[in-house]
Amino acid sequence: MTVDAKNAYNGIVLLTGYLQRLYVFEKIHHELNMPHEPERLQQVKELFDDTLAMLPIFEQTKELFPTQVNKLKSVTEKVENLMSTYFKEEPLSFHEKLAYVGSTLYSEQHVNLGILRLGKVFQVEVNKDFEKRVKYYEERTKFIDTIVSLIKNKKPIEEKAINVINLWYTNVEKNKENILKDLQLIGKLIGF
Repeated sequence: MTVDAKNAYNGIVLLTGYLQRLYVFEKIHHELNMPHEPERLQQVKELFDDTLAMLPIFEQTKELFPTQVNKLKSVTEKVENLMSTYFKEEPLSFHEKLAYVGSTLYSEQHVNLGILRLGKVFQVEVNKDFEKRVKYYEERTKFIDTIVSLIKNKKPIEEKAINVINLWYTNVEKNKENILKDLQLIGKLIGF
């Protein structure tokens, strides 16, 4: 493989971050009985599992075989297609905002942990900020899980928690362009 192995690993981490985003988004829709396509959830789960299955071998060999590159290209194309319908037009319900916030936080957490793993696999120093963010994401994803559970069990949600989700959603909305633009990095990093 002519592509730098660290870059390729980074590309796979980014790709699986998008798969995590899509999975959590669909899962929250499913759990809260929001309109969704159950086959989308299954498709994302299969793509996620297939892509993650490549990592242990790649971590050992530091090399991607042409068949793996082709598979990653195919998965990336499917993710691009799925992401093209990810963002919906305003106005959005609180539940929809929660799905965007939850999927974003889980995605960012996944990428953060992937970068830390990259540091261990390739024995390179990773910016200390990534280590500091572990607890940050753990706290926020637990908060999301709690809110989803409360709604699912028809329990009240404090106004303060609603305000936090709305505030976090504003940040997702502001970063919409960057979220979609970063998809284009995957191919460059992996080498297709």
